[in-house]
Amino acid sequence: MNTRDTAREAATKAVKVLAITVAALLAALAVAGCGGSGVSKGPRQEIVIAQGTDPQTLDPHLTTVQQALNISGAICEPLAYLNYKTGEIEPLLAESWKAITDTTWQVKLREGVKFTNGEELTADAVKFSLERIANPEFKSPATIYTRPIKSVDVVDRYTVNITTKEPLGVMPLYMTRVYIVPPKYIQEKGDENFSKAPVGTGPFKLVEWQKDEKVVLEANPDYWGGKPTLDRVTFRAIPETSTRMAALKAGEADIVTQVSTDEAESLSKDENIKILPVPGLRVMFVQFNLTQDNALKDRRVRQALNYAVDKDAIVNDILRGYARKCEGQPLTKEYFGFNEEIKAYPYDPEKAKSLLAEAGYGPDNPLALTLYAPQGRYNQDKEVAQVIAGQLEAVGVKVDLQVLDWGLFLNRLVAKDFNPMAFWGAATEPDADLWLSGMVYSGAAYSMYSNPAADELILKGSKTVDQAERAKIYGEVMRILHDDAPYIYLYQQVDIYGVNKRVEGWSPRPDEQIDLKGITVKG
Repeated sequence: MNTRDTAREAATKAVKVLAITVAALLAALAVAGCGGSGVSKGPRQEIVIAQGTDPQTLDPHLTTVQQALNISGAICEPLAYLNYKTGEIEPLLAESWKAITDTTWQVKLREGVKFTNGEELTADAVKFSLERIANPEFKSPATIYTRPIKSVDVVDRYTVNITTKEPLGVMPLYMTRVYIVPPKYIQEKGDENFSKAPVGTGPFKLVEWQKDEKVVLEANPDYWGGKPTLDRVTFRAIPETSTRMAALKAGEADIVTQVSTDEAESLSKDENIKILPVPGLRVMFVQFNLTQDNALKDRRVRQALNYAVDKDAIVNDILRGYARKCEGQPLTKEYFGFNEEIKAYPYDPEKAKSLLAEAGYGPDNPLALTLYAPQGRYNQDKEVAQVIAGQLEAVGVKVDLQVLDWGLFLNRLVAKDFNPMAFWGAATEPDADLWLSGMVYSGAAYSMYSNPAADELILKGSKTVDQAERAKIYGEVMRILHDDAPYIYLYQQVDIYGVNKRVEGWSPRPDEQIDLKGITVKG
């Protein structure tokens, strides 16, 4: 088998590693009646989805926040679709793709597709979209998906060649996260206007956006994939968990995200509500800003903080078991590249105190740190942050906990304006290449760390097409990240959704994407 054949095979294998695990989870959680029932001939099909945050932008190139992409991703579409039930990467705007050289992927577009402003989907739109993301002046956090790309060349109206800097067997996985936007519309209206009023090729069109209140979408009657089963979808922004749950109980919301662990049991007893938990791809951690001068530059301090936090207590007492402890690395077992040999830092406050003493901190010279955390974005985020702060103080660390609303937190996160540490969570498509490229590699969009040895391995892994070799390389990176401890590794989030029983044809995905395809409502 030559390198080109191996690259084609690797594109599928990188995702199929999840197929058994995730498919089993989704099958166990599947909603009765799922499978789609076509367009309803009864009353208008409308649902309300309540999320914890309002989008900062509706431009899918200016965010990687899934709650925002749940909206903009219904308007704009990527080239390919990752089906978690099968583990397959399926055609979407791209009808097919193949590796024609070791570093060049040829993508054939679906013909006859139009943006809702009438503009046709062509190879020029793909080239424009990829180059727009990659443009450093545009400052897109989605550059993690264009980083490996060297050039994009139009072959003909519906064919584009994407050339990477090195062989990249998982290129199709990247294609599931790159949204295609209309060049002429953006050139006429400008980036700022597009971020407020986007148009795309997707199944829905934007009708209204009341900032911090709601976003209303209506079905695109000319959608290339056929008219959606839903006529209208309203996304409501409800930061307060109790208020979001009240909306579900009152029938004012049909699907709510981030059901609190406190409320999950009581809500499950309501005959009109279904509680659907799914182990997610999101890893929760405390990220250390190692690009700034602070006490965390000392690895002994970073390791001490890992020993100081009781992850089991957080999982069992605060999250009521709706989480899985991280095994001392930033990936979970659902990710390709997870190292099974690495285990979690045990809860050992005496070890933490000893390491802090070695670093020069103790009762006479206490370590003082600021911990930033969001409220309303993650399940029990404020409460978890409070527990972390308390456990650090128990080993002699003075913690100034700063809880911010999500919009402010996100702005500071993108600007890397946290010194010295912040509690949050990240998820990507389930491959180490994407997670490490965006979170760990020096200078990456969300990286606050620099390690030449890790960088070298990350680059080596990205251009390796042999899957066994890739796994070995990423396993080495996980060992470096465990020992160097640029994070406090906490837990894998279990996402809990509350769903009105009138909703049919929907089940949660582990990537937090709310897929609107096939949803219908009774009555």
